[in-house]
Amino acid sequence: MDRRILVVFVLLGLISLAADMVYEGARSASGAYLEHLGAPPVASSIIGVGEFIGYFLRFVSGALASYLGSSVAFWGFVALGYATTVIALPLLAFAGLWWIAASLYLLERVGKGLRTPVRDVILAEVTEGVGRGKGFGLHEVMDQAGALAGPLLFAYMLLNYDYSKAFLTLLAPGILAMIFVFTAWSLYPKIKSVEVLPRKVSFRGVGRRFWLYTLSMILQSLGFVHWAIASYFLKYWGILGDADIAILYAVAMGVDALVALPIGYLYDTIKFKSLYVAPITTLMITLLLTAKITALAYMMAVLWGVTMGVSETIMRASIADIVGRDGLAVAYGIFGVLYGVSWSVGGFIITFLLELSAPIAIGYTSLTQALSLLMLAVLNRQISSESLCH
Repeated sequence: MDRRILVVFVLLGLISLAADMVYEGARSASGAYLEHLGAPPVASSIIGVGEFIGYFLRFVSGALASYLGSSVAFWGFVALGYATTVIALPLLAFAGLWWIAASLYLLERVGKGLRTPVRDVILAEVTEGVGRGKGFGLHEVMDQAGALAGPLLFAYMLLNYDYSKAFLTLLAPGILAMIFVFTAWSLYPKIKSVEVLPRKVSFRGVGRRFWLYTLSMILQSLGFVHWAIASYFLKYWGILGDADIAILYAVAMGVDALVALPIGYLYDTIKFKSLYVAPITTLMITLLLTAKITALAYMMAVLWGVTMGVSETIMRASIADIVGRDGLAVAYGIFGVLYGVSWSVGGFIITFLLELSAPIAIGYTSLTQALSLLMLAVLNRQISSESLCH
């Protein structure tokens, strides 16, 4: 790998590390802060709307960047997205009203949606020489380091000071993130996969394999229990207390960081067959959660971290290997919005079923994951057949 490209790759990791300190730090106390400001329970649902906004904007930014067809547009979306996050969240220190705080949390999701697909295009390009699995894996390790450090920093500030000082402290990693963004931009101003392509939004460029892959991941997400749901039922069923649930989240984040690189190496070795891990661990999460046993809850957290590691590493790397350069930004946007919507819809279904009957919830998860595995098997067979033909 060229030294300049290596530096850009490291900078992209440092950007995610610093930005995650800001985001995860503020997120760790979002509900408690809204309650502190006197918000009604529905306020937490309003924040959840931000997930839909963020995933929809992933498609918009990916399509718009492809249409504009310039490196300036791609880097511009990256810079604007990160700037939105690192400005909005420290401003929570001055949010005296709950609806202002909720709006700032929503604004952060806008920033996430704007930057993610175009950043992944750049990341896919600079990791091409070392293997995308390893590249995305290393990036996820750095990302999760920030996801652990942010909440710890925020908790320390809350214990010793107050909410205002805790949120203002997040300015420091936010400023670092923006310095890293503009440094990376200056070192790698021309994105090759963008500069050589015509200005258009191409849906044809994504190909049949992409849709088959996306369908398999949609089915996986429909049965993947969101952490907010898992933590709710851990408390609702009396399995763990608030502090223990927080520790459990730290365990999951730690596992996510630990598995990211190994799973990336596995992907570079066996490619799409490594994706079989996700539906299997997704099913096990529901089984362990519904067992309602404390020790198994910790095992559940470990598998949740593994699943997120797969999601943030090889699911993204796979798209870069399936889709041609002319459709990559659009593909990341399409995948992001479809996966996000299906995960959200699946969350409502799983929550309802967990309240209704644990066996029915297990049956639903088993069905979705079996179908996901089936689609992955079809995808792998198709790829194997095409390889033999060539």
